[in-house]
Amino acid sequence: MDAMDVIELFASDPEPPLDEVALAIARDALPMMDLDAQRAALDALAEPLRARASQLYRPIDQAALLGTYVYDELGFAGDEETYDDPSNSYLPLVIARRRGIPITLGVLLAAIGRRVGMDVEGVGFPGHFLVRVGGVGGVYVDPFFRARVMSVAGLETLLRRVTGESGRIQDEHLAVVGAQAVAVRMLANLKNSHERRGDHARALVVCDRLVDLTGAPEPRRDRGMHALALGASEAAAADLQAYLNGRPDARDAAKVTATLEEIRKKRASDRPMVS
Repeated sequence: MDAMDVIELFASDPEPPLDEVALAIARDALPMMDLDAQRAALDALAEPLRARASQLYRPIDQAALLGTYVYDELGFAGDEETYDDPSNSYLPLVIARRRGIPITLGVLLAAIGRRVGMDVEGVGFPGHFLVRVGGVGGVYVDPFFRARVMSVAGLETLLRRVTGESGRIQDEHLAVVGAQAVAVRMLANLKNSHERRGDHARALVVCDRLVDLTGAPEPRRDRGMHALALGASEAAAADLQAYLNGRPDARDAAKVTATLEEIRKKRASDRPMVS
């Protein structure tokens, strides 16, 4: 598979492996990244596990082996101290630092699992990415906390902690998600991280990917606001108008309209007078 950005990747394969998605996303921030070297690094991480994995068939045993190998032997862990660091959302940096957030660690588990014959899939749990080991009827594990197997009670506690919701776990909470949903979630994490740092240039690039992947008006609004902060008022106006066209009744429509009016007034005042 040739080096390509995340949009080109989905154009060539609607359901690529999750590690290929993560590497394609990382190319925006790490343009000199050697993609073949990154794939080889994942191969090398997985190879020592291959023989041991071939002897296990029960999902609970596979999950235990994967957790022991990745967290105890390789030294990966959830980054509790600098959770919001953008480095936690770029798979090559997660591999180098041995630290990550639930979704990138989940992608790592899926990448290693795929290479040793395990069925490891991403699960779009609200607010905290999980993985399922062993397919339908398999077990759910938490990538952030050493791939611990989650009981129903544990899942309900997690749901309450990350969302404030209380109640029973619903089927949609444990739905396996495809590669595009994983990409959107990873990009949304990156957007939020860059925005909290006031890094408009990097946030704009991420919004660009979200616009192309989702076609939703909200990423256009966000891209427009970052463009405005960077002084690209014409591009900002186009995006903000597109957002209003797509979401005329949005709660922030009045605020976006006011911003758009300010842009237009400034452009009018900057026009040279003709005598």
